[in-house]
Amino acid sequence: MSDDGGDPSDDGGHSKEHHRFSKPEALKQMLESGSIPDAAMIHAARKRRQRAREQGAGDYIPIEENKEPPKLSTRLPNEDVEGDQSDDEERVDMSDITGRKEREERREQFYAVENDSTEEDSDREMNEWENQQIRKGVTGAQLVHAQHETVLSRFMIKPAAPSGALALEDEDTDLAAPQSTSILLEQAYAKNALERSNLASAIRSAAKPKKDKPKATALRTPQEIFTAIQTRLAEIKERSTDHSATMARVSLELKELKLQQQECQKNAPTAAAKYKFYQEVKCYVNDLVDCLAEKSPVINELEKRSLQQSGKNNRYLVNRRRQDIRDQAKEMAEASKPITAAARRTPEYEEQVRRAAEREGRRTRRRCERERNDLLSSHLDGMSSDDEIADQQQEQSVAATAQTEKEAAEAFEDVTDEFCKIELILMKFYAWRKTDMTSYLDAFVSLCLPKLLAPLVRHELLVWSPLLDVYADIETMHWYQASMLYACQADETIDQLKNDPDVNLVPALIDKIVLPKVTSLVTECWDPLSTTQTLRLVGFINRLGRDFPLTGTNKQLKKLFESIMERMRLALENDVFIPIFPKQVQEAKTSFFQRQFCSGLKLFRNFLSWQGILGDKLLRELAIGGLLNRYLLLALRVCSPNDAINKAYIIVNTLPTVWLLPNSETLKNLELFIMYIKQTLDSCDSSNPVFMQSCEKAKQMLIRLHSY
Repeated sequence: MSDDGGDPSDDGGHSKEHHRFSKPEALKQMLESGSIPDAAMIHAARKRRQRAREQGAGDYIPIEENKEPPKLSTRLPNEDVEGDQSDDEERVDMSDITGRKEREERREQFYAVENDSTEEDSDREMNEWENQQIRKGVTGAQLVHAQHETVLSRFMIKPAAPSGALALEDEDTDLAAPQSTSILLEQAYAKNALERSNLASAIRSAAKPKKDKPKATALRTPQEIFTAIQTRLAEIKERSTDHSATMARVSLELKELKLQQQECQKNAPTAAAKYKFYQEVKCYVNDLVDCLAEKSPVINELEKRSLQQSGKNNRYLVNRRRQDIRDQAKEMAEASKPITAAARRTPEYEEQVRRAAEREGRRTRRRCERERNDLLSSHLDGMSSDDEIADQQQEQSVAATAQTEKEAAEAFEDVTDEFCKIELILMKFYAWRKTDMTSYLDAFVSLCLPKLLAPLVRHELLVWSPLLDVYADIETMHWYQASMLYACQADETIDQLKNDPDVNLVPALIDKIVLPKVTSLVTECWDPLSTTQTLRLVGFINRLGRDFPLTGTNKQLKKLFESIMERMRLALENDVFIPIFPKQVQEAKTSFFQRQFCSGLKLFRNFLSWQGILGDKLLRELAIGGLLNRYLLLALRVCSPNDAINKAYIIVNTLPTVWLLPNSETLKNLELFIMYIKQTLDSCDSSNPVFMQSCEKAKQMLIRLHSY
């Protein structure tokens, strides 16, 4: 069965153009048209393939013939170039292969539309893209070869049955499902370029996955459908409930925001007024702080100068008194020795004589003063304070004080009243307190006011001192009156006063300003041997403790008491000197011994003036253990019985009554003193008129001391 139109014998003469077992043109046209060959044609194709294999046509049997015979080479042998060992052939025409591929693709698209075997448009585009990527790795020759083998395999090779049986299926089934170009390309790619399979897999994995066709599932029972519907309904109801709650909450919030908006619009004028007021307060406070910060160094300097001037006068008086005691002790020691003319001409002796003359002149003037006041009979020499200073020094002290007052008055000359008058400053803060009490408390104004007013209060207390003869009481000062009346209301009750945050303004000013001022005055200016200064200081501290809530835990109060105790210890160590001389020297009432004993007795009385203010234990250690038992009792032992009884009587009457209770601690400290009184009483004859009055005083003392 040949479609060549010639005799088979003619094939031998044209071996170069046509192989005798070449595929007939009719079979090729039938396959390209898509027709299905019958069983006879398939059998004939198998036979031709078998004969070609038996006759040894070579490793390659062409499937199709060339349309045109190859052109013979017209080149001469001597025209061959060096290295050209190929046969005279024409170049391969690749346009035929490309056209064939395009026709195959169009055929696949036609089959896909006709048999409805394609995916959606997106899947078709993805397959086309994959095919293009695979073609990049397969050459045209490989593609043609794969197509030829596939076509032949349709007619010559039958695939094995899925059940594994050896029976062949009907040939019609082999041609029922033609293979697509993608399958052919995959087979060629797998056969010739196996190493590119990983690239194709990566491309497929990166590409958009194909939509799986819905698989057929088992039918659900009505109960399952009902349960699913109920579950879905419950979820929808729950979601609807959440949405309703959200809508209700949003609606409520919207209403609240509208109310807030209305309220803010309503309060806007008030807030604007408050804002303006707070800005004014802020500017005022900043200016006030800047003003006081600038004036504080001036106030500190004036306060320091005033304190130094007062301390200078006090140190002068104390040093002069101690020098007089040394001079008198030296005179008593050298009374029995004659003084040579050479010794009289020395500067030290002349200076000593000058000091003695001044000392006696001051004593004479004090004695004359007591005579005018009818106090001479009740006075004991040594009990008065020698605080007289020279007129020139007095004038210098007065001039320094006046200069300090003048500079203090000039310190605020360039400042308006609202920045230097305490009452005007407090009016500004009272307006704040009255406008908005909440912000007033949040700003801790009550805690800041004492520190803010401190420079002005110190300015007013520059030359103030409770140790002076005449000093202004703090209740009469401007700062005290302005601070005491701050935020005071006529209809204020006790409960309101207790809850008032500014109720402790005055105590805070006293704690932060007055007590440190008094402490510095005690350290620099107080003389414990001066009864006048001691009584003034004791009276001032008693008023502070009575009128103001000062407690024992107050730090400034503790510092004040520690300063007082330190000054008393220094006076006990440096100002008490009682010489022990023979009795005949002590007979004179105006002798040095009597004067020094009275000076010690005066210090003892000044110590006991602090009873009730200082601790009893510390005070007993100073007054009884340090002064009475160490100095006064030793001096009593060298006195005559009558003189000793009189001095002891003064000491007992000086002791506080609260210390003389039965079995008290003070009586234990007075055991040596009580024993001395008993011994003196035993040595006196009560029947002797000379000792009769002394014995009576001794009995009274023992009764008072619970020892008779």
